[in-house]
Amino acid sequence: MIGRRVVVALAGVVIALGLVGVAAAVHGETVHRADSPSMRPAIEVGDLVVAARLHAEPARGDVVVFSDPGGWGERVARLLGQDRVADTFVKRVVGLPGERIACCTAAGELTVDGVPLAEGYRVPAEGLASVLAFDELVPDDAVFVLGDARSTSIDSRYLGSVPLDAVTGAVQLVVPLGG
Repeated sequence: MIGRRVVVALAGVVIALGLVGVAAAVHGETVHRADSPSMRPAIEVGDLVVAARLHAEPARGDVVVFSDPGGWGERVARLLGQDRVADTFVKRVVGLPGERIACCTAAGELTVDGVPLAEGYRVPAEGLASVLAFDELVPDDAVFVLGDARSTSIDSRYLGSVPLDAVTGAVQLVVPLGG
């Protein structure tokens, strides 16, 4: 038999999650459930992500939510051997419009316009910033996004830059329900 304390605690969690959803909706924010390990450890599978609508272009380092810019969902599903994936994605902005993003230097670093980028959030923090070499010029109306857990992320390295009009918000809050 479930104890009274457990029932009260579970009810509290349900009420708190409901309040997060209501507060997000009132402030024009959206709530998403993380379904990929690509942003670990900042965002675990099962976590709730609250994203605020952007009123300006995202900045480097922002974790953003974006809608499928055209074909990402289908291609990600195919690469993962799944029938379908979510219509929204969560990744970190590393390249801004007009910048050249390349990997990797002799030291294994990602560069922006030839300057190494410090990535304290990357997993693993040591070694190559990517096992896939790339050298991309970000279009003037797009951003280059990567997952923090590079070995589990399908991102701009594989699918190209994300148009700014597909970016729907910047992550403001992570409710840890996963991992």
